[in-house]
Amino acid sequence: MKKVLLDANILLELLFQRVRYEKVVNLLSSMQEVQFCVSVLSIDIVMYFVEAEKQSKQVAWEFLSSYMTLDLTPSDTEWAYEYDKGDYEDALQVACARRHGCSDVITLDKKMAGMYGGYVSIETIR
Repeated sequence: MKKVLLDANILLELLFQRVRYEKVVNLLSSMQEVQFCVSVLSIDIVMYFVEAEKQSKQVAWEFLSSYMTLDLTPSDTEWAYEYDKGDYEDALQVACARRHGCSDVITLDKKMAGMYGGYVSIETIR
């Protein structure tokens, strides 16, 4: 089974049912034999927005807990620093995905594929 890392913006789209919610759901539901993963960085970002928007932490935690959580290490931070092309957070997500053997990263960030697509396959939902 292949692993696919979901960027924080995908998680926020799903959790808050934002504008591209249906596109995200359609893509993810069409993928077979996939283990969807989130990084601890994404969990932090999502929980920040949950708190800022005064949403239920319990609902968010249950949602996030349904995904495989991938850790970050000092080597990921070093890789991200070395290969940072203008968005350190994206570089850190890519470093995490690479180290954990993720085949793809799914994001809403159009720039991410251009900056880091040479290191891991990045699919952008528009």
